[in-house]
Amino acid sequence: MKTFNQIISKCKEQRGVTAVVVAIAIAMLLGFVALAVDVGYVAATKNELQNVADSAALAGTEYLGSLYTGMTQAQMNAYNCSTAGDCALIIAQAQDVVGSGKNKAGGADIAIDSGDVIIGKWDGSSLTFTPTNGYPGAIPDAVKVTARRDSTAGGNGPITTFFAKIFNINTVDVKADAIADLSGLSKVGPGGLPIPIGIAKYRFETEFCDDPIKLQPSNDPEACAGWHTYDDPKGKIKVELLPGLIDRSFISPEADGGDIFFYTGGTIDAAFVLLEQLFDKNKVLNDGVIDDDNDPTTWTTTVVVYDWDNCSNPNTGIPIVGFAKITISGVCHATTCGGLKQIDAVIACDYIESQRGGGGEYGIIGSIAGLVE
Repeated sequence: MKTFNQIISKCKEQRGVTAVVVAIAIAMLLGFVALAVDVGYVAATKNELQNVADSAALAGTEYLGSLYTGMTQAQMNAYNCSTAGDCALIIAQAQDVVGSGKNKAGGADIAIDSGDVIIGKWDGSSLTFTPTNGYPGAIPDAVKVTARRDSTAGGNGPITTFFAKIFNINTVDVKADAIADLSGLSKVGPGGLPIPIGIAKYRFETEFCDDPIKLQPSNDPEACAGWHTYDDPKGKIKVELLPGLIDRSFISPEADGGDIFFYTGGTIDAAFVLLEQLFDKNKVLNDGVIDDDNDPTTWTTTVVVYDWDNCSNPNTGIPIVGFAKITISGVCHATTCGGLKQIDAVIACDYIESQRGGGGEYGIIGSIAGLVE
């Protein structure tokens, strides 16, 4: 009998322990439920805010690009969106695309505070954003936007938790950032490459804006360039391309990043004589298309950048990695410049084209923005 009573007593003790364990387990389960539900709610809200920030950054940056389109280089160099009265318009464009009940996050309408729209410059090499309204050498090309659900002024209010209130967590602040920039030009339409010259990618690995380039000699560090025959592997510079470019009977093909252009060496003086004729015809246009400047003594035009990691003379098919602007001031051949055969030009920077971005950073950018962060 004694043994039986002892067994009953132990069972009662175990039932008490089990009740405690069950109670602890239920509390832990509630904690996990609170964590899962509220963490998921926070993540979903952040995703919604990210969409809002992305849309606003793209809208503001594309408006910035539209302001640049049609400007001369001098106008862009002197541009300051504050003094021009355009900063407020860029900010308003970013706000308008998401405001007035157009977007929600965490169940609430989202508005972007003007202080959360920042105009600046994006450095694709260091992946850094620098706020600036514009000054020589740092023309703004990007817009950063922060979308919020927090308690700051204009922050749309923090989100309210569900089960986390058990742990005295009633609200959570959530925000998302986005940066869009006017990235390198990635495509040129038919007729947009009116000179059969490309520059090696290697030439752009250090500072290149306003630095000189020459076509000959090919091993000159200032050269890093070469003749090409566009997308025709059998094309010839002297016989076919230059005369056709001079009389406009040849229209350069559409070119996109990754396309193959074919390069060929050449120091034939006749080719440089024809190139001088092409230069003389185009330098006076000042039309913003073939000649993208207002100086009748220079010719500013677009050339390809080819995937070449040195300054050696290219003689093969090479992919295009981007596009650059060059301003040509003269062409030399046997009877000029002491018999040198070369073009005298500099690499121009901060030109905006009404084309798609997404290409390499070689001094010319597209007006259609892309997200970078």
